[in-house]
Amino acid sequence: MTKLLIHVADATEHSSSETKFGGKPSTPNGVLDWPVCKCCEGNLQFLGQLSASEHQALLLLFMCANDPRMCDEWEPNSGGNAVVVVPDKQLQLVQPPANGETIRPTRYGSVVVEEDGEDYDAARSSWASKSEVSPREVLGQIGGNPSWIQGEETPECESCGKSMEFVAQLEQGPDWKKQK
Repeated sequence: MTKLLIHVADATEHSSSETKFGGKPSTPNGVLDWPVCKCCEGNLQFLGQLSASEHQALLLLFMCANDPRMCDEWEPNSGGNAVVVVPDKQLQLVQPPANGETIRPTRYGSVVVEEDGEDYDAARSSWASKSEVSPREVLGQIGGNPSWIQGEETPECESCGKSMEFVAQLEQGPDWKKQK
């Protein structure tokens, strides 16, 4: 079973422990030491948050958008990206820093749907076909196995040298033309 992230309308901005993409992050009491890119030293852009309810936490996802592709944001240990783990209690929206592209104007809500399939790509296609919608309505997957574009590239932890755990795979969204 693959746990797919399915797009749902998210017209309002509110604090929550739900998985969502774009808008402002939710943190306890609305407090966050906003992450900064190690390369350009600019504020990172908030991409979204993933619910880790089994750990009573949120995973806040950030990536450098200050000078796209110049800060090696695709490299896991370059500092052009960050994941901040926060408790999922007493949540309030965070006011982002004024400098840099810190939030995305397009917001997507998400629900998790389990779907059979040999792998992520098969599960995504199967769900879209059954639901009679575009596969773009699938925003990614939680857990499972990654679907590599160029072959397996599991990063290693800088501290212990072990392979990092796969948490999620994300897509561009249902309307990639609106993305910034």
